[in-house]
Amino acid sequence: MELIAKLINQGKTLVDGIEKLYDRIKGSASILLMKDDGIYAARDRLGRTPLVVGEGEGGDYVVATETCSFLNLGYRIAKYLEPGEIVRLGNAGLEEQLSGRTSDQICAFLWIYTGYPASSYEGINVELVRERSGRFLAKNDNVDADFVAGVPDSGVGHAIGYAMESGLPYRRPLVKYTPGYGRSYTPPAQEIRDLVATMKLIPIKEVIAGNRIVLCDDSIVRGTQLKNYTLKKLGESGAKEVHVRPACPPLLFPCRFALSTRSVDELVARRAIRALEGCEIEDMRDYLDDRSEKYRKMVEWIAKELGVTTLAYQRIDDMVEAIGLPREKLCLHCWTGEDGQSGKTRGATNPSRRRGRCKAC
Repeated sequence: MELIAKLINQGKTLVDGIEKLYDRIKGSASILLMKDDGIYAARDRLGRTPLVVGEGEGGDYVVATETCSFLNLGYRIAKYLEPGEIVRLGNAGLEEQLSGRTSDQICAFLWIYTGYPASSYEGINVELVRERSGRFLAKNDNVDADFVAGVPDSGVGHAIGYAMESGLPYRRPLVKYTPGYGRSYTPPAQEIRDLVATMKLIPIKEVIAGNRIVLCDDSIVRGTQLKNYTLKKLGESGAKEVHVRPACPPLLFPCRFALSTRSVDELVARRAIRALEGCEIEDMRDYLDDRSEKYRKMVEWIAKELGVTTLAYQRIDDMVEAIGLPREKLCLHCWTGEDGQSGKTRGATNPSRRRGRCKAC
């Protein structure tokens, strides 16, 4: 915050200072600033995160990233800010200070995992995206099972969509310890993640025992919590089979903007590739192609590591279609390595890097 304030102070005006800030930083930052003439709201120039203005019946305004925060307070959505757009909320109402861009790359993970089901980003509701995502998972599947389940909470919408498309019943073999229990993925320390994961879910043995379960989850990042807690609880409760269906492709690259995954070593897909190749490779194209033999072997390795009956990931094109935005408007870096508006995939376009070879070769 201190760095951001110092960069903004270099501008001739507040708006000029925010522009200078966005010229300097490589990261993503949306800003709310209070000044004597009102509140200034600025959405980050990259458009990675949303920023929405809500308007009340009395003409008052609120700003949030989550549109669901407006509903119970009696506000309606007044404006989705464009990337780089700056507005002022004051006595004169909502005033644009700087026009935004039409190009952006909003984080696709908002709809798949991190977003709240009642929220909409770019006018697209999270829960409906997850239902469409689950339908795609079911369309590409032919597994025999007794019922479909979702890992609470973000896997539930995907599972409901899967159930609607497949005709299998939706059931709840796992419930949260309390409805408001925190996410186990986000704490920075592994021991805290483990503690949250241990306490978070309670298995219902009477629902689980003897059944073949399709288990939908938002994603598999490290794989440790899914294996050591969720799947372990299902196995100990007598599940006959567990077929895991993540709602996004394998995560191959750590996020450049968040702290949750800082290293490729944390990603189970990269551990699989390293085990198969014998070293860390530069070119990931074969592992991005869900029709390739290397992709199939990577998924088989992860399935064996997790101890599941079968494992099948969402296809990237289906995930994009479920969201409903053009591919170029989504940040897909975690899955494809694509950097920014160029759409270039890291390690896939440099001719000096030999396909499928390790860094030491």
